[in-house]
Amino acid sequence: MNLWQELRRRRVFRLTGLYVVGAWLVIQVADIWFPAWGLPETALRFLFIAAIACFPVALIFGWFYDITPQGIVRTEPSGDRESVDLRLKPVDYVVLAALLAIGSAIVIGSIGKIQEEIETGSGVAAPVEKTAHSIAVLPFSNLDTNPDTGFFSDGITEEILHRLSTLGALHVLASTSSFAFRDSEESPASISDKLGVRYLLQGSVRRDGDHVRITARLLDEDGFQLWSDRFDRRLESIFVIQAEIASRVSSEIVNRIVPPQELPAGRTTENMEAYNAYLRGRAYFDSRTPSWKDRAGEAFNKAIELDPDFAPPYAGLATLVVNSARGPHWEEARGFAEKALQLDPDLPLGHATLGLTRAVLGEPERGAESLRKAIELDRSLAIAYTWILMPLRELGLHDEAVAMQERGLEIDPLNPVLIRNSVGIESSRGNFQRAEHLALRMTGLPEPPFWTFGLLYELYVDWGRYADAIDAAKTHMRYFGPDSDYLHADALASAYAALGLVEDAEYWFETFRSQWDEKGPPLAETYYFAAQGAGLRWLSADLEKAASLIDSEGPYDAPYLLSYGGLAWIQAGNAQKGVEWLERGIGFYQNEMVPDDPADAIDFPLLERRWPTPVVVHLAQRLAFAYRVTETSRGVEEAMDFLEKDRANVQLPTDPVTLESIALTSVLSGDADAALRYLRQALELGWANYYGILNDPAWADTIQAPEFQALLAEAKANNDRQRAIVEVTDAENDFRAEFEKMTSAPSE
Repeated sequence: MNLWQELRRRRVFRLTGLYVVGAWLVIQVADIWFPAWGLPETALRFLFIAAIACFPVALIFGWFYDITPQGIVRTEPSGDRESVDLRLKPVDYVVLAALLAIGSAIVIGSIGKIQEEIETGSGVAAPVEKTAHSIAVLPFSNLDTNPDTGFFSDGITEEILHRLSTLGALHVLASTSSFAFRDSEESPASISDKLGVRYLLQGSVRRDGDHVRITARLLDEDGFQLWSDRFDRRLESIFVIQAEIASRVSSEIVNRIVPPQELPAGRTTENMEAYNAYLRGRAYFDSRTPSWKDRAGEAFNKAIELDPDFAPPYAGLATLVVNSARGPHWEEARGFAEKALQLDPDLPLGHATLGLTRAVLGEPERGAESLRKAIELDRSLAIAYTWILMPLRELGLHDEAVAMQERGLEIDPLNPVLIRNSVGIESSRGNFQRAEHLALRMTGLPEPPFWTFGLLYELYVDWGRYADAIDAAKTHMRYFGPDSDYLHADALASAYAALGLVEDAEYWFETFRSQWDEKGPPLAETYYFAAQGAGLRWLSADLEKAASLIDSEGPYDAPYLLSYGGLAWIQAGNAQKGVEWLERGIGFYQNEMVPDDPADAIDFPLLERRWPTPVVVHLAQRLAFAYRVTETSRGVEEAMDFLEKDRANVQLPTDPVTLESIALTSVLSGDADAALRYLRQALELGWANYYGILNDPAWADTIQAPEFQALLAEAKANNDRQRAIVEVTDAENDFRAEFEKMTSAPSE
């Protein structure tokens, strides 16, 4: 009898069919109920793995045993069946117990994995906790046949939202979070869970000539309609209509009437074209689509041209400036904010932008005062809660800063700017899981912001989780395309280099450089790539090109080329060139030419207002190191004084990359014991920057000590573990081929 016939005789095929059907039914039921129970998607994957792992156990059972009305018996052998005793023998009980133990171990292991996913929240954002009396106003649908009037419906929505936010009895989410679900097909219950609210207000707006019809309906967290109404009005004074409808809606929701408040003259306009232009600018600002700044600026300027006494567009222009790199042009933002407040002294956004510009321009107390005023005027102005963090931290008011951050997230839990800043704050406080949870909130949106996976990438890199960083970069490219903003191939290159996968790293860096504009070398990217011990040939070529550009064209992009060129020279081993270039570059960023003694012009606190703090700390560390290597006395004291103040101001615990930076400051101060202590703390948090510290000339002498060598060995073990994970993943899924297919696909 052949194997096929024997399998049929032993009813193995029947058992296989029953097992497959049973497993399929279990997975289908789990697919429906797991999300309802709040279990992460990965739980379903572990259930599927368990079903596959138990399959061989079922086959072995089917070969040796059979299930009859009398219970489990041995499968009868081929040939004479009457003379065979099919009852179970002692050895059979041992085999059955072993099969049961194996199956149970697989099931219990899978349940343990599912429980681990639930507890850690890895890869999934947990639902936002719902606050009592909380409501979100979803963007009212535009039913006008002219899509360009869609911004009009946003104006109606925002006025209703603002009116509701004045009611102390309600917890109202800001528009950024609720507007993320514009035109979403998700159910009200799902939206309610993601926003963490108990009520939703939906509606629609239809314009027909000089008439407007507005409908509104209130839903509970399960999607049941609690109230609805329709408003038909002549389109004579839109602001009066908005105030009336907002008050009507508010009174229905909280069972009391809120009298319409007269708006200041500067906040209104009789010119509907100017109002639409302003709303269009706000829509571009909120969407952050390509060219959003240019389009928003054009719209705000158009509104001002049509009505110079309309205050909100001036505040809009100020927000555009404060969303750009810091510099002297921030005085322009202050001017726009002051103009808006001149026209409307109680405009919340005007006070908020003025507060931020004051803080950046060296007036933290006045900045905090203006931002507190903005929040007092409009508690739903979510952006003010994140802008106020800067002056509060500078004033040492850390408890108030934390409270403001939490209040902002309660009001606007899906606000991209709030989340982005909060991720950095939580990370610096040593709360990786909280930071990751906040970042993952963005991935659940119908249209995640373009920097969503870049935020995750940065978080994972800071915490030494390079394998996760590579996965985030790949996900970004899959979602937004190979030529998308924020994350480029150089991010993958740096993460691969951090794991010592030089061949992969150089492939991705070569890909990045092939997309770069040939007008200038990408010195910043090349420097950070070379800092991981890869790409030195590109570093040399870029330095030569930068020197040629500076010599032939004078200050051509001089601050960028000189500053990162200086860092690159030090990395390449030429500290003297590094000092010369850095001093010249920093002089440009201080908005003044460097005098005869460049070091006298270096004002690190002033530079800190021009650039993010970690970059300035990095510059000061490299300058201090290069000064000592070249035995240059000038500048060392100023650089070290700045670095010591920075170290004293850091609120421990913090993230591994910051701890590594503090450790280097300790090395430069001659305190090797402190450096070792900080690195050990970083290692306990997952630090794995083995190749980065190994190739940093500032660390070269210090890490030769045996205690540092032992610590680096632990970092390398962590690094090697992640490297093995990435190698297995890449062997199973060739992302290079996937990427090349993306880039070769014809554009639509």
